Amino acid sequence: MTVCEHGLAALIATIALGHPAVAAADSDGYYCAGPGYLAYETRFTQQPAQHLLHVITFSRATGITRLAPIALDDFQVHGMSCGATVIELQAWTTSYLVDIADPAHPVITQRPQAFRLGGASSGNLGHWAQEGVVDLESDAARGEFQLVMARVSRPVPGGTEDYSFTHLIWRDAPPLGRVVESVTLFEGIFLHTVD
Repeated sequence: MTVCEHGLAALIATIALGHPAVAAADSDGYYCAGPGYLAYETRFTQQPAQHLLHVITFSRATGITRLAPIALDDFQVHGMSCGATVIELQAWTTSYLVDIADPAHPVITQRPQAFRLGGASSGNLGHWAQEGVVDLESDAARGEFQLVMARVSRPVPGGTEDYSFTHLIWRDAPPLGRVVESVTLFEGIFLHTVD
């Protein structure tokens, strides 16, 4: 099964099972983090299909806040990077710059850009996420805001199902570590067949 077939199978499995995927992403779901915010992109999150940039801010004073999703042109993201207020999404021949200095009125610009392998760094918080915990930069102590990505697998007839979860959490300052607030960014089921 090719990567595209895996992505299509994941999307169909998510829809067919009626599972409430917050971000129905397969190879999409790129993300980056800036000081006090996390940005990630999704496609096919609703009908008709749309490409959206999601921005979530976090601080000790305000907690975790979702901004209104930002509609983007439909393009394949090859990488993302987050600056102080500007998010860069790299396509094959264009870079899209989203300035969130005024969160209520983001400014989107684009510029021609030759694709640079490894030009924009990013991770994935969808089905291709690497399991782990990422400490996020904020006005709080290190480790209070974290991106947590986990996967649980089980055998099923004809293959294996992976259950993937990504959460943004706010914890008490160490050493207590209790979860104060948690927001689900992604949850989905991915079927690996033996074919």
